[in-house]
Amino acid sequence: MKNILFAFALVFSLATFSSCEVMEDLKPSKDGDKTGTTDTTSTGTTNPTNPTNPTNPTQSDYIEASAQDLMHQSYGPDELQKFDIHIPAKRSLTKTKVVIILHGGSWKELDKGFMNNYVSQIKSKGDNWVIVNANYRLTFQNGIKYDQQLQDLGSLITKILSMRQEYNFSDKIYFIGASAGGHLALAYSYTLDKSKYVKGISVIAAPTDLTSDKIRVGEFGGDIEALIGQSYGSNPDAFKRASPRYQVTKVAPPTIMFYGGKDEFIPSDQGEFLRQQLQANAVINSYNFYPEQGHEWMLLSETIDKTLVFFGDDNSRN
Repeated sequence: MKNILFAFALVFSLATFSSCEVMEDLKPSKDGDKTGTTDTTSTGTTNPTNPTNPTNPTQSDYIEASAQDLMHQSYGPDELQKFDIHIPAKRSLTKTKVVIILHGGSWKELDKGFMNNYVSQIKSKGDNWVIVNANYRLTFQNGIKYDQQLQDLGSLITKILSMRQEYNFSDKIYFIGASAGGHLALAYSYTLDKSKYVKGISVIAAPTDLTSDKIRVGEFGGDIEALIGQSYGSNPDAFKRASPRYQVTKVAPPTIMFYGGKDEFIPSDQGEFLRQQLQANAVINSYNFYPEQGHEWMLLSETIDKTLVFFGDDNSRN
């Protein structure tokens, strides 16, 4: 019940004012030192470019059509393998990017309906995004664990890309994930995105180290065991394998993180762990810490603003 209450608050809350510390990660110096500033968008060492990336489009690359909201589309046979896709009126095969939104719920509950406010927020910013609000199979279902949920994200992306020629949008994918949804977005992007379609990730209160004692306690600890399918004592390596903290490589996509100092479920050091690994691998990242925020995230509008700036600031993996 706590998870559901927190999820409602996370999704349907309006923006309020709160102090925020932003850690900016710059290109490490030759001796390995790191520098940082406050209240700026992150910059850093860029990732290797892909020579097959399309050139910048001209205005003529755009088409004008009716905006479309296609609801409850299937990307697999299971009832939960569904997504909504919101396609803007003006779009381009090379410039219109795709943002996929993933809900939280401890990997076991809730659905895309809890993220409709994220869709509205992105639409209200006036940017040229295709917005995908997606479900994935949940651990209350027999046989559904970590690997199956990552498989769902791969199937979802395959389905979305199969639609791009018909609806005229690019193959550039970005993730926004809350809590467990953020964990899955990170894990998929760091380990299974072999074609490097994912150009950036934004996570809110995402677990990044499932081996940490701080989150392997109480109800949430049981949810992690259900995700892995084993206890930590019987197979600690499985918990490490499912932890984005240990999955970062030098070709990981740029990542922006949001954590609160009063989160009862996900302590802010989960974000700090990930930031350290991203910085060590010279991956562009931004760590945003709000001392007064809990898991019931109250700064959605500000968070979406910062996310879209980060995604659009040439921080993408080319």
